[in-house]
Amino acid sequence: MITQKLYKNGNSVAVTIPKEILREMNLSAGSEVMLEKDLESDVLTIAPVKLSKKGDTAINPKFIKIAQEFTKKYDSLLKRLAEE
Repeated sequence: MITQKLYKNGNSVAVTIPKEILREMNLSAGSEVMLEKDLESDVLTIAPVKLSKKGDTAINPKFIKIAQEFTKKYDSLLKRLAEE
């Protein structure tokens, strides 16, 4: 975990992301990221915006997680439905 300070940038407040993390996440200046807040756990998440294979539509990482959990939970039922 890395600790960063927030700094004033015009009328906003910004946080810098170290070069190493940018490289590992394949991000650069101008890359789109999503901010997600969880007020219950007091967590702010910054995640890259994933593009579909066609590259024209952003896919919400939260949606992907929910879809994966659904598929895992109902895998056997989905397979049986596909056979019918």
